[in-house]
Amino acid sequence: MFHRIDLHVHTPASSCYEDHVNPELGLQTTPEGIVEGAIASGLGAIAICDHNSAEAIDSVREAAVDSGLCVFPGTELTVRGGHLLAIFDLDTPVVILRRLLADMGFNQEHRGNGYLGVSAWMDEAARMVVEAGGLAIAAHADRYPRGFLASEEATADKKRIHESPYLSALEITNPADKALWNEGKSPVYPKKYACLQGSDAHSPGEIGRRWTAIDMPSLTLAGLRLALADYRRRVRLPGESM
Repeated sequence: MFHRIDLHVHTPASSCYEDHVNPELGLQTTPEGIVEGAIASGLGAIAICDHNSAEAIDSVREAAVDSGLCVFPGTELTVRGGHLLAIFDLDTPVVILRRLLADMGFNQEHRGNGYLGVSAWMDEAARMVVEAGGLAIAAHADRYPRGFLASEEATADKKRIHESPYLSALEITNPADKALWNEGKSPVYPKKYACLQGSDAHSPGEIGRRWTAIDMPSLTLAGLRLALADYRRRVRLPGESM
């Protein structure tokens, strides 16, 4: 069964959220508002991925109880090379994500600030995510300047990141390039990858503006891993047949 999901959703725990960027609007986004925004977009699941933070996860999970919406705990890591999404299973305690952030060197100053990063390279961060039980996805991989493929890092470093066995998928902003990455047609980056789209939402109204339909037997991290490994049959972007 195909489920429509958005694995890149922020909350006011990110300093670049609309509530903070436009204070004159007097916005006070609630966890319930985020859940309602996801449901209004027809989503079956979201991942909460605030910048270098896991502090809003439990409040959104609580708001989603009995709503039918699955909430994956996650975070968007600012590391050398770009941004990396770390997605964990539904019932993963937040303490696991906090420990991962601390082990990578993120401190209180980093929390919620996507412009402040640590010195760990993205491929090393992906390894740490996987060893902590999570799934590592390159965030907006093709978008300058914080998508690693479009970053200003040396080509050799970007190739090393792209070849990492710990990276499970690329989140892309240009769906026209899906086949390029699915089939490894880039002469510089030949490894084949599953491609996803996420909203990178910074307000409830943006949730689901970009989404991915994934055929998985259950809305779990194991189901997501299974689908990404069989992406030709199980992963669809808007406009593609299911």
